[in-house]
Amino acid sequence: MTTTTLHTPRRYAIGWTLLTIALAGLLLFPVGWLAAMAFKPDALMFTRPTAWTFAPTLDHFRYVLETGFLNYLGTSVLLGLASTALVVLVGTPAAYAFARFELKARDDLFLFILATRMAPPICLVIPFYLIYTQIGLLDSFVGLSLAYLTFNLSFYIWVLRSFCRDLPVQLEEAAMVEGHSRFAVFLRVVLPLLRSGIVSTGMLCFIFAWNEFLFAFMLGGQNVKTLPVAIPLLITAQGVRWGEMAVVGMVALLPVLLAVCLLQKQIVRGLTMGAVKG
Repeated sequence: MTTTTLHTPRRYAIGWTLLTIALAGLLLFPVGWLAAMAFKPDALMFTRPTAWTFAPTLDHFRYVLETGFLNYLGTSVLLGLASTALVVLVGTPAAYAFARFELKARDDLFLFILATRMAPPICLVIPFYLIYTQIGLLDSFVGLSLAYLTFNLSFYIWVLRSFCRDLPVQLEEAAMVEGHSRFAVFLRVVLPLLRSGIVSTGMLCFIFAWNEFLFAFMLGGQNVKTLPVAIPLLITAQGVRWGEMAVVGMVALLPVLLAVCLLQKQIVRGLTMGAVKG
């Protein structure tokens, strides 16, 4: 075996490593630029040539704290968690039922549920607005949580159904032979096996709710205002407050990045588990 042959795998490894680093740098460059803007003084924000070195300032952070953006952040976090919890509570039994039970017109019903996700959000938000105006749910935490539930539920059922179909049905049959009811089998056998799928799909639903703008803008108001809806408040008569907008953008990234870092193993395992079979 020649020396060239021995070094070929190493050259490929080095090449792929450099390519990965270059791609990661390209993808992370906007995030780094956003972080730099959060600390850059206003006078140096758009100077030409670009000021790569500067004395950092905390004025942008001070403005964000003084204008109540932490309240908007808390509202977004609570809405995301509440709507995701509702989706998991309602969608998990529904996904299991679609995967295991021979329901009448099951495929038609499943297609109908999935079609609600395909509809443009503007087609749904107007009926929501009219209904909420009549029943008093406009500008309320409960109303916005239920609205988030509707557009995330179909996605959750669709994805988790594939996880349920991948589970060996023999485990459930063996548990029922031992005398367990269908409900007990679902709680003691199915749910522990679905944990990775629930975590990964639930995290995606949380991200969808966290980034949502149209429903929060139309159905929210002064009492319930999420972070995406509050960001345009930084466009003032004096101009756009770019530094403060960069701070809010970085804050908006933190919960998602933190959740992904803490639950990385479950998300990767869940996505790879349900990615093959539909």
